[in-house]
Amino acid sequence: MRLLLYGLALVTSSFTIETLNRGVYHDEDKPVSLDYEDDSHNLTDFANRHVNDDDADSEEPLTDDKDDSEDADGDFRNTTPADSSARAEILKKIQMAPATFIDRKSFACPLIKKNLKTGTSIGDLSPEDISIIAAMGDALATGIGLWPQATIEFRGAAFPIGGDATIDGLVTIPNILREFSPRLLGVSHGMGTREQLPDHQLNVAQTNAKVSDLPAQAYELVRRLKKVRDVDYSQVWVMVIVTIGTQEVCSGCSGPDDHSSLEETIDILHMSIPKAIVVLLGPLHVSSPQRYHENILWQRCDCRKEDIDEAGRLWKESFKKLERHLASTSLESPTFGLIALPMLTITSRFPKGLFMPNSPLLNRRGHNYATKFLWNRLLTGKEYNLTSVVLSIDKYACPEVHCPYFRTWANAKECQTLSRSEAKEKELALGSDGKIIKMPRRSRQRLYTIAGIIVALAFFFVIMCGSIFYHRSKAASHGRFEVVDEPTKKLEEAQKEEQKALLSRHNTRAVSDLNLPNVVSRHNTFRGTIDEPPLLEE
Repeated sequence: MRLLLYGLALVTSSFTIETLNRGVYHDEDKPVSLDYEDDSHNLTDFANRHVNDDDADSEEPLTDDKDDSEDADGDFRNTTPADSSARAEILKKIQMAPATFIDRKSFACPLIKKNLKTGTSIGDLSPEDISIIAAMGDALATGIGLWPQATIEFRGAAFPIGGDATIDGLVTIPNILREFSPRLLGVSHGMGTREQLPDHQLNVAQTNAKVSDLPAQAYELVRRLKKVRDVDYSQVWVMVIVTIGTQEVCSGCSGPDDHSSLEETIDILHMSIPKAIVVLLGPLHVSSPQRYHENILWQRCDCRKEDIDEAGRLWKESFKKLERHLASTSLESPTFGLIALPMLTITSRFPKGLFMPNSPLLNRRGHNYATKFLWNRLLTGKEYNLTSVVLSIDKYACPEVHCPYFRTWANAKECQTLSRSEAKEKELALGSDGKIIKMPRRSRQRLYTIAGIIVALAFFFVIMCGSIFYHRSKAASHGRFEVVDEPTKKLEEAQKEEQKALLSRHNTRAVSDLNLPNVVSRHNTFRGTIDEPPLLEE
């Protein structure tokens, strides 16, 4: 009996210690372990602790709703056999896909910049071309609340710009990009507000920011870019990730407060950053795969479900207007691109476990899921459909073989690849649509020179041939196309022969007349010694 009581005490004490170390908060009347440890007292310990988001069993149900529950083996309870087989086929393709990774050890994405010509336009922009990354927007970019039990801005862990640790411990867009471009600049580290962190960390987002605040953030970003000393920002590619709308929707239950500010923001970035790809992310849309169109954000906001749905529609309309505005501007450039996603869409079997307690903001797992969605969306385009994938199981995509670039409007229909050897043989030009145009080897100036020489030679040949034909026509006795009968022709030939004979006799007499005075003069020199008879006159 004593042994039984002793064992029970050990179990109770170990459970208490684990609870203190892991932390517990109550949400929807069910205890849930946080995805961080309370005993992490420094950035290194926190950032290096790996959260296995790819483990299907790592998520715990937050409600008793059958639609959000799942067996341990991963089979959905409310799916039909046809749905189960389709999902199994999709998961099989994901697991067998060679061009994916889950951490640094499994990272084997091919680096194509050494062999292919990239970075000449939005149409052939690869992850290896990004030299600077920046962030704008609201609390999703500031990372507020990501540090355990503290309402501070943990910018080093925010999914759009955070760069603490590596992808083994903290999965963010910059940490993935650094596997392709190790010298990436602009990454945020540590904690603090925008004013507290140095200017070379290009995170100008502000907690509780609205659309009307974006133009001021754009000017601040341009100011910081101009102070970057390691590279000339006007000569390299800059990726700007903008997160906006989640806090604005929750506070007003409506669409963007000022659509014109969106257009002004894009115009500022367009005119100030020559080579940029801007990723604009709207408010959160968190749902379960079974209820993909139901955004549970309304449960975290003081809004009705109908208000959230209407706000989502307004944000979509606003983003479409923004795309039309950019397409119609006279400043359209093949080296400036916009990827506008009206909703930052995340699906999870237990979607409520992606939020912070009593907050519409994402926790650490939520930021990891946002990273996975955004990265795979950038590399696969609109084909990446969350109704057919599970983010907890899906892997991070490598650039596709047939189109190893960020998928933008410039390569959505046709993706061109050009090797470096071919690029050296041909000069390249960019069309207005951002696609590569292969030009002939000869330059335009050389072609003009060759054409001028050909025209000059042709002109000289025409003048020479024209002169010859003109003199021959003057010597002819009749026209070129005049028909002459045979007797007349013989008579003309006889007359020509007679004229030639007369001309010959006349020339002979002229020569003799010219030689006669020479003989006389030669004899006159000896007139004193030789007597000659006088010349007879004819």
